[in-house]
Amino acid sequence: MTAMRAFLALPIPLSCALALSDACAPLRAAAAGWRLIRPGDMHLTLAFLGDVDRRGAEGACLAARRAIGRAAPGAQGRRSGIDARARGLVFFPPRGLATVLAAGLGDGAREIAALADGIERELERVGAETGVPFRPRERRPFLPHVTLARARRPGIGVPARGLAVPLDCPCRLDTVALYRSEPGPGGPRYEALELMTLG
Repeated sequence: MTAMRAFLALPIPLSCALALSDACAPLRAAAAGWRLIRPGDMHLTLAFLGDVDRRGAEGACLAARRAIGRAAPGAQGRRSGIDARARGLVFFPPRGLATVLAAGLGDGAREIAALADGIERELERVGAETGVPFRPRERRPFLPHVTLARARRPGIGVPARGLAVPLDCPCRLDTVALYRSEPGPGGPRYEALELMTLG
């Protein structure tokens, strides 16, 4: 396997992704400079891996499985998915000219952040055990979000800040996926290579 750009993420169920896409309809009319994310590509990134080879991909899946195994058990001792709710808009960067528009998380944000932290810790352990050089953990605090649109060019995000986009979408997240990112003319495409259940 040649090196690939990869990340670990929670896939967004299609029903929720379609609702989020519909909620972004004002962007299509008011801000043509935004490239909307296809509903089938929506996800919530837990750990960006950068370029990895086969050993790196296997190590990342091992780290994710360990983190899932150490997650708090659900009802009757069984691990379960995370009940989440996409709520409100988030811009990145938060100040200045935004280039990314995302849905923030209300319910489930704490559990998702704990899962992401567990995966980062396990990536460090697996890297030390196997010699796979995973990217160091980001210094910025983890903020769970679902990217909805990216600016086609820097600075185009300003007109979208004033848009009223009502977002309130509940969903159950029960899978962690290892994704491969492939660049394309309409933006990157994502392929899930491995699925790991949360419950």
